[in-house]
Formats: sequence, structure tokens, C-alpha cells
Amino acid sequence: MASGKYIGIGAGIVIIIAAILIAVSQAPEDAISPIDTPEVPEPVDIEPAEVEPADAPEPAETAEMELSGEIEIGSLLPLSGRLSGHGEENLAGTEFGVIKFNEHLESIGATWSIKLVSEDTATNQQVALDKITTLNAKGVKMIIGPETSANTKHVKPYADSNGMLLVSCCSTAPALAIADDSVYRLVADDTNQGPALAALMAGEGMEVMVPIWRSDAYGDGLQKTATEAFVANGGTVDEGIPYSPDTQEFSVSTSLLADIVLGHVDRVGAEKVGVLYIGFSEIQQFAQSGSDHEVLNQVRWFGPDGSTKQESLTTDPLASEFAETVKFTSLQIAAAENPVYVSVQEFVEEKLGREPSTFAHSSYDAVWLIGLAMLETDSTDVDAIKAELHGVAEDYDNAALGSIKLNEAGDLAEADYEIWGVRDGEWKLLGVYAFSDGSITFN
Repeated sequence: MASGKYIGIGAGIVIIIAAILIAVSQAPEDAISPIDTPEVPEPVDIEPAEVEPADAPEPAETAEMELSGEIEIGSLLPLSGRLSGHGEENLAGTEFGVIKFNEHLESIGATWSIKLVSEDTATNQQVALDKITTLNAKGVKMIIGPETSANTKHVKPYADSNGMLLVSCCSTAPALAIADDSVYRLVADDTNQGPALAALMAGEGMEVMVPIWRSDAYGDGLQKTATEAFVANGGTVDEGIPYSPDTQEFSVSTSLLADIVLGHVDRVGAEKVGVLYIGFSEIQQFAQSGSDHEVLNQVRWFGPDGSTKQESLTTDPLASEFAETVKFTSLQIAAAENPVYVSVQEFVEEKLGREPSTFAHSSYDAVWLIGLAMLETDSTDVDAIKAELHGVAEDYDNAALGSIKLNEAGDLAEADYEIWGVRDGEWKLLGVYAFSDGSITFN
């Protein structure tokens, strides 16, 4: 039994050894035996190969919005209606601005030019809105105008919401002095003109102001600032007479005005009562109607920029006689006389046969303000252009107005005012109101 047992054990050992040998023979050649210690190769110093650095890929060129061809800008001006006279002058100033700016572009080798697209607002708010919609549909986003504060106020929401830029030559309502909106104005707002009118009237011996005004954004705003300044100077202001911009006949308003003025004349005397008329070409009808009322011929009449150089006050016989009698005196923003100012003046006079108000010079400068901002940005992107307007305005030293530095609201920062009056059958420059100290110097 024992010998059989050992034979079985021996056979088992043989089988195990055979299995091990077979496994070893089938192992990979580089396999390491579990009982062998692997040889560690000696470290070898390897010189790094000199590899030329690969050229970095050229960055993709940033696409620039380089201007070329004709760039359209619009104008929204009243070429018909009550302000057509001013509108014609301001369009002429704008056209001259385009001519001279395009000459500048050509002189510097620019590959683009400005083309003016003009629309008539007809001195009407709804027409102005229709026309700005038309311009926007044509892709015209930058506009000279509107002229009046009422029209500017009416179209401003549309311009704001459609990414447009409005540069007005003439809108002065303080309510539109809003920072970072679509409206910029190359004229000082009426927080400047109101005190100037008050100082003028007080300086001429007026103790009572009787305002009659066009009840819109322009008239309401200026009546307020003039009233506040006159009262602050110690004067008395009657509640006055507002009239609708749609009014076509003024005899009723003139009769009411005569009754009011008579009451003040009886109290303080005609030489101390002044009528402040705030409106546009309606001054012609008021002058015609006023000539029928003796008391209205006995007191002085004053007006703001909207009535300065109204041609009818020197060409209409009845209105002209009344203006002479009451020594009608009004203001307009003062411009520093320089070669550019003179060239604008001469261009408009030659085209229209009359001397323009300084709003024509503001219109000229508006073209250059937009054009120079486009040059600065090499773009027609409205946001980019708006971002440059303050800097361009501050640095530009060749404007027809003189300084066109803007305040935070995007309006002309400050301005002196020229004093004009109808004398000897024509408009004459009488003096200047200085913004810096409120003084008046007569010629």
C-alpha cells in the first residue's frame, strides 16, 4: 500500500513540473521571471536635439468696418409751415457743411463721402414722426434735426428705441436736456436764454412782464425759465396767455393781451410794462393784430431766438410798422466771428438772399460733429459715434459757432446771446448778453 502511495505522489510531482515548464516556455521573451532580479540599465546622457520652434499661427485679422462710398445722413427740417424761413436757412447751412466736409475728406484721401437725405417736417409733430420713420426704413440712422423742441420731443422715443442719433441745431427746451439719450443739441438750452431775456427786459426798465407764448415744449419751457429769472430779479410776471400751436387766427388772443396790459399800464405806467412774445413766425399775425390796440403800441415787446430775424417783421408793412413802434427786441445765440462763420453766412445769404440766424451755423457744425466722429471711429455704428461726440466737440477748434463743447446732456455747454432789434426797417445787432456774468453790452 505504501509503495502505491509514493508512486501516486511521484506522478503528481511530475505533472506539476511539466505544467511549469510548459508555462515558462509560452511566456513572452521579455517577461521577467518572478525569481530573477531585473537588470537596471546604466543611465545614458542624451543630448537634446535642437528643434527649431514652430512658427506660431498668424492670428486671424480682425475685420475693420472701414468706411467707403457714400454714407447717408438725414435732415429733418421744416421746409414748409410756420418755421419754413428758419428751415430753409438751416438746410442751406447743413448743405454747406456737407460740401465742406466732403472737401476735407477728399483732401485727406478718404474713400468715403457724406450724402444728405433731406425730409420736410412741415413744422408738424406727426409729419416729423412719419419722416424719421421713413429715414430709418432707408437705413439712415444719423440725422441733423429736428429743428423745434416740440418735434424733437415727439420723435425722441422712436429715435431712442431704434438706435438713432439726432443732432439738433435749434431745440432749446430744458425738458430735453437728458444724458445718454439719442438727442444732442448744438445750442444751449433755455435755462440759459430765460435769464438772458429777464436781464434784457429788466435792463430796459421793465418792472412787469406779460408773457404770451406758444404752448409747446419750447414755449412752455422758456416761459418758465424767463418767469423765474425775472421774479428773482425783483420783477412781477403776469400769468400771461398761452396759445395752441395749431391756432391760425390771433385776434382773440391779442384782445385779451390788450386788456391785461392795460391793467398793468394803469398801475405802473407804459414805460415799465413789457410783453414777452415766445413763438415763431406767428409774430407777424400778432404784430398785425396788435397794431389795432393802442395800449399794445405803447409798451415794449421782446422775443427769443425763435422770432429773431423773422423776415416778415421787415417786409410786411403793417407788421414792420408795429415792430418799429414797440422797438421789438430779441435774442439769438452768439457765434464767434471767424472765417468759417463768415463763409457759412455768405453761402446762405447768396443762396437765399437774406442774412440767416446763427441756427444756420449750428446746422453747419452739426455735419462736422457727426462727420469727425465717423472719421474717429471709421464706423457708422451709432453707439460708437455717440461715445466720441463729447471728445470731438471739445477738441474741434474750427467750428462756425466757435466753441461747441457739450455738457453732460449732450447740449452746447454755454453761450452768449446777441441782442437784435427791428430798427429803421431792418434787423440790427444792438448788443451782447454775456453768459459768464450776466452783463449786457450795447453797441
